[in-house]
Amino acid sequence: MDVVYATGTTSVHTPDGARVTTRIGEHWPADDPVVVANPGLFSTDPRYGLAYSSRPASLDEPPVEQVTAGPGEKRGTVRRG
Repeated sequence: MDVVYATGTTSVHTPDGARVTTRIGEHWPADDPVVVANPGLFSTDPRYGLAYSSRPASLDEPPVEQVTAGPGEKRGTVRRG
């Protein structure tokens, strides 16, 4: 099972109209309908799922950009020429 992590705490609608709260660091199945409908609220970066008592130095490094589109994510192409 592929897992993604909530990047913030927010309340969103499920596809059937209910409301659910995502909390920063929660892990969700990548194919969950909430994740598919709101891909910008989740990341595959496991640092979002960390619990810690002292902030690790690795959290200050920028996350690695995802090369391929995530679940339900569409990427636009900009052509310059």
